[in-house]
Amino acid sequence: MSLKSKSEAYKNPFGIPSSWDWLNFSEALSKYHFYTYFENSVIYTTGTIVITLITGSMLAYCLSRMQWRLNSAMLLYVSMGLIVPIEVVVIPLFQLVKWMHIKNSYFGLILPYSGFAIASCVLMLYAFLRSLPNELEEAACIDGANVYQTYMKIIFPIVMPALMTQCVLIFIRIWNEFPLAFIIASKDQLRPLTVGLLGFFVNVGVADWGLIGASMLLSSLPMIIVYLIGNEKIENALTAGAILK
Repeated sequence: MSLKSKSEAYKNPFGIPSSWDWLNFSEALSKYHFYTYFENSVIYTTGTIVITLITGSMLAYCLSRMQWRLNSAMLLYVSMGLIVPIEVVVIPLFQLVKWMHIKNSYFGLILPYSGFAIASCVLMLYAFLRSLPNELEEAACIDGANVYQTYMKIIFPIVMPALMTQCVLIFIRIWNEFPLAFIIASKDQLRPLTVGLLGFFVNVGVADWGLIGASMLLSSLPMIIVYLIGNEKIENALTAGAILK
């Protein structure tokens, strides 16, 4: 569809284009404000990945490798994050973002995204860390390493494959997220690709399906590339979740 002219999109909607119209992509880039929305999506996705992996891996390490009074309660509390959809808490979350004065900023979406992503990150890393032998920390303690040195120099490199799996999962989830971005990102210069694509559809209407197809392909291409690179890691993540105790 993205390679068809306006007339051919109606005459031949499901067939192969008779002549490839590459002008749809250049026109979509000029009308769609693609680069602004793309930059915003990269900022939201990268910020969420960094915050979630750092805080989630540390919490998973504490829950799986340390014994403290609220260990089981905290694990249950984190697990409840998997069953709370965004739509249920969107009103209090919107009020909280306004109260923190971060509504018209990148952190207005990055922090809620990180909060919703941390549950799956912690539980997957928890299952991964539970399979590691305790002798790793014992050897590090004998060598004089404290808990922070043990985590950064020994545990963190070991869990790197699991962290890369989470990178792929978080990227796909945040890149496709729409309802929260539509509500919180009110300014056009802060909107990600998903919300910007909706505005583009409203302006174009149903008059030019070739242009719409080109804009959809441009918006989906980064996610497709990441999935093709990391699809095996997603399968490993599903397997890792099955050994959670």
